[in-house]
Amino acid sequence: MAAVAQMPPSAQSQAQKKPKTFQAYLPSGARTYSCAHCRANLADHNELISKSFQGSQGKAYLFNSVVNIVCGTAEERVLLTGLHAVADIQCECCKTTLGWKYVSLEIF
Repeated sequence: MAAVAQMPPSAQSQAQKKPKTFQAYLPSGARTYSCAHCRANLADHNELISKSFQGSQGKAYLFNSVVNIVCGTAEERVLLTGLHAVADIQCECCKTTLGWKYVSLEIF
């Protein structure tokens, strides 16, 4: 005899609202950068462009590409290098704010 368990309606609606996400893993043995909070892989060391950036909360790194991130809404901000359209990024796994992503550059 088989048994079927049914989720309560509130749990069903929560499960329907939250899509399942799959975490990307970088090759084992590679030098990687990870989320300080949940240790999710974020970037391969070979994708590092520069360590010479300064964010509002300290040192920042520039990468060519990253994984396991979610982008917020783009907005214009005045940074040390001028006016840029940027979007905040968060770790896709734990939602910790990691920094920002350049969306477009304005050169004056």
